[in-house]
Amino acid sequence: MFRYDTHVHTKETSRCGHLTAEQIVKKYIELGYDGICITDHLHQEYIDTLDTKQWYSIADAYLAGYRTAKEWGDRLGLSVILGVEIRFPESERDYLLYGVDEMFLYRHPFLYDTTPQAFYGTFCDEVLIIQAHPFRNYEFIHEGCIHGLEIVNGNPRHANRNDRALQYALDNPDLFRLCGSDTHRIGDEGQNALLSCAPIHDSFVLRDTILRRDYSLWSKNEKDIILAGCKNIGKC
Repeated sequence: MFRYDTHVHTKETSRCGHLTAEQIVKKYIELGYDGICITDHLHQEYIDTLDTKQWYSIADAYLAGYRTAKEWGDRLGLSVILGVEIRFPESERDYLLYGVDEMFLYRHPFLYDTTPQAFYGTFCDEVLIIQAHPFRNYEFIHEGCIHGLEIVNGNPRHANRNDRALQYALDNPDLFRLCGSDTHRIGDEGQNALLSCAPIHDSFVLRDTILRRDYSLWSKNEKDIILAGCKNIGKC
């Protein structure tokens, strides 16, 4: 089995991140992971911290954490995958995007400046949209605007109410399920993982692996986690 963390933040880009891309890569190698998905925050609050309002420069700044992690990953033997944690102006809810590359960001200026409904209508056939920590601080799941949800979020500084997320997933079996560590600080890393029978080297393969349900989930702390229907489980 190949092991990947699908929710990781870097200090270089996410203002709430405390670990540099170099530190993150080395820690995940120590833990025996095969790869990580960098899902730094993209929202208006982040844009407001930058000195530029030109989208190409904003995208360059946003990609700094991922690019640095990718350089270290290529050097040391860890797959580093690009993802996004996006927040729309309507609320504090966050959504993880998979199936994106650098050119996707450059081609779609200020892609966060819309509604979940409009974003889903535009990109649902291209990008996998997963609601992150769906019951943290609120009760509402964006039905019809997501492909799935995190049933376990590992961030220890929030009341994630993972039991609520898991129950919602059980009640809505068509939704895809993920577990992410939501790594920001030392000790966050390696709490959860997506397990795949085949290696995953980029965001498109990650997206397609999830769409095929060709994976399972692992969590260090959640005892009642339901594996996510990996059709090859036990055959790898």
